[in-house]
Amino acid sequence: MNRTPQNMEQNLGPRAVTLPNDFGAPIGLTGTLVAEDIHFSTATGLLTVEKVYRSAEGKVAYGIIAASGEGRERRAYTLDEQGETVIADNGGCALELPVNDMFELLAMALQAEDARKTIGEHMLLRQAVNED
Repeated sequence: MNRTPQNMEQNLGPRAVTLPNDFGAPIGLTGTLVAEDIHFSTATGLLTVEKVYRSAEGKVAYGIIAASGEGRERRAYTLDEQGETVIADNGGCALELPVNDMFELLAMALQAEDARKTIGEHMLLRQAVNED
């Protein structure tokens, strides 16, 4: 039987989180979970877990874990809007961008993701012989 846990509202408030990161320092933030997605691809066997947290000051932390078989990759980022600029940090380096440039980069990434989804409609992709 599914039941809503007692005192659930206590679990929704701000809390200290540390997002693991294989490509830089772990990302720490005290914030509230605002979005979460878990996806499993039967075609690739890839399990993806994504979480987005927001601090009371408006800083955003994003963590993604992708795992398939024995392999796993963990990435984490923060986005900190400071007026007309955004500081994006992956735990290894920080990049300061004008807000409009950040939106343009995100739009390009979304377009590239959409293009990747339609590739299979026009061609069949296979690994090269020398690729693992």
